[in-house]
Amino acid sequence: MIIMHNFLHLISLYPGENEFSYSSWKGQVFFQEIWINPLDSLRIIFTYLGHYGVQVFFFLSGYGVALKYRNSSPSYYSFVKKRLFSLYPAILIAACGYLLHNSIRFGFTDVIANQGVNLVRQIICISNFIPSNIYHPIGPWWFIAVIVQFYLIVPLLLKQKVFKQSNFLIFILVSSLLLEYFFAISLDQIFSININHTILGHLDLCALGMLAANHKKLSIPRWVFITAFILFIIGNFNETIWITASLSITILLIPLLRKVAAKLSKIHLLDLTMLYLGNISMYLFLCNGYLRWPLLDYAKENPTWWKNISLCLIFVVYVIAWSICLKIILNLLTKTNPTNENNG
Repeated sequence: MIIMHNFLHLISLYPGENEFSYSSWKGQVFFQEIWINPLDSLRIIFTYLGHYGVQVFFFLSGYGVALKYRNSSPSYYSFVKKRLFSLYPAILIAACGYLLHNSIRFGFTDVIANQGVNLVRQIICISNFIPSNIYHPIGPWWFIAVIVQFYLIVPLLLKQKVFKQSNFLIFILVSSLLLEYFFAISLDQIFSININHTILGHLDLCALGMLAANHKKLSIPRWVFITAFILFIIGNFNETIWITASLSITILLIPLLRKVAAKLSKIHLLDLTMLYLGNISMYLFLCNGYLRWPLLDYAKENPTWWKNISLCLIFVVYVIAWSICLKIILNLLTKTNPTNENNG
């Protein structure tokens, strides 16, 4: 979802997406474009909805850590150290990949002169607080700072016995929504910080995941799905309700994606493919942002629905091949055995 969104949403300004901020016309254009250009539905759907894959990730992150530490509380230092040491080798090798890729296009000296400082600030997680640096040089890398912020906050929640109590997690969930409603505009106007570029804008999804982990078998009432669907539809046309859109669509997506994955896993080849892609998923995410150029430049020239689909598929294959190479290089440099890696 994320990789295809990152490619397809830049081909055209329309329909756009309500990801970090809200514009009422985008929801209207989305439904209009689907009606007018049904053959281009792949681009339209992944442009407008694909970014919600990030929200699924936040849900699964909260779910995973709560499940792992259901019966224990981690040391703050060891928790953060383990995850940073797991994350940063991939980030650094992906950054080297960026320098190689763009040096071939523009020359190493120009890349360092124009984007060197921006790249360093993205790596050390301060670019999200610098408006001109958030998406430069690698657009999707805004996420690195947010996931590091998650690593810094979540062990504090896990330390609290109350994190296992549903009322506490619901309080965190609701507080996150209220924080965005009451303070997002002021935060943007005073400090030029978008709350959705920080973990504060995604704590509701993390809390929802932790809430789900507290149940060995979670049965969600039908009225919850109906309410989530209604809120998501309304959220496309109302700015206040849009604040709940990420939460509501995640409630809809998680069971759907789980069923799809269960169906695909019954086909041996697809099961192996999904497992392998999962094993390189961090590299897929870290590399796709800079690999979309210059292929995207060609896609934007006289785009058609078949051209969009074809180039998107080529892009996905290219990202997978590049990610495999980077992972192999990193394994050789660190002398690790891929079969024994702990991706937790």
